[in-house]
Amino acid sequence: MAGWDPVPWMVGGGASHSAEVARLLAYVAFRGNEGIIGVDDLKVKSLPVPGGSVTVDPGACAILCRATGQLHQAYAGRLPTQDTAGIAATGSGAGRSDLVIARVEDPWLAGEPWPNPSDPTVGPYIRTRVIPGVPSTTKRLTDLNLGMSGIALARVDLPASTGTVTQAMITDLRKIANPRRDRDMVVKFPVADNNMPAAYTLWPAASQISVDVPVWATHVRVHITLQGIQHIPGSSTPTTAGLKTVYNGTDYSPENGVLIETAAGRGYYAVAGEHTIPAAHRGTSRTIAAAGMRSGGNGTYQADYQSIITIDYEFVERP
Repeated sequence: MAGWDPVPWMVGGGASHSAEVARLLAYVAFRGNEGIIGVDDLKVKSLPVPGGSVTVDPGACAILCRATGQLHQAYAGRLPTQDTAGIAATGSGAGRSDLVIARVEDPWLAGEPWPNPSDPTVGPYIRTRVIPGVPSTTKRLTDLNLGMSGIALARVDLPASTGTVTQAMITDLRKIANPRRDRDMVVKFPVADNNMPAAYTLWPAASQISVDVPVWATHVRVHITLQGIQHIPGSSTPTTAGLKTVYNGTDYSPENGVLIETAAGRGYYAVAGEHTIPAAHRGTSRTIAAAGMRSGGNGTYQADYQSIITIDYEFVERP
């Protein structure tokens, strides 16, 4: 008669726990997600002297179990030293795209096609594999509908008549299983009149804040809103200007806030940007701010004691 797996995690007294319950624990720990664990894990690269293989950097990963009948289960895999995978040369007729994956080959589950290893105690049960001839748009192993327990690491797009893999041919497809995020918001009020400059400079000055960069962060997303900014018209109208976000005083986003006014009054403006965080900045304090530039007309935009500056920022991590 069907029933419970008789030993849940964790029962003492010498109880024997099943692999299925252990994989359930991994699934819960990974929150049902799969992918790499750290931002630098399992990166696929060309050889130092490009040739017919690629390397896979050390790292760790979470891989969902896709064997038939296995519900809420996952594998935890680790690659302690660099691995190498061969890429076959292409012929003269056409190029080819190959998918480099990390795949679990567990023969002890019903319906799985993998042969039993010569030594069941060490396997191996996880390997770097290359699936040749995939569509050039492939981004995930699941795009191929093969039912495998594995994750895509990279796609190698080889031109015709090519036996040497260069870094330019490798598309990184890694995803972090559970990327971390840290979001906060700060509201500031200018204490003195601050007119917009004629060249890109931090503006309003009160928008600059110091932030603690998490040790894991790879990017910061910044959204700044400016309320109650006063437009003071000049003899030449309209007054036009642009806004950017700034990280660490020098890294400016593309211009995406635009100010165009003809009449005197107070307006609401917004700007957003994303900035890459160098490894040396992680675990340190840096600044984020808005920057402005008046580009047309001889009026001005002024932040003053009636203005409100809202700085909304979020640190994220990506491969």
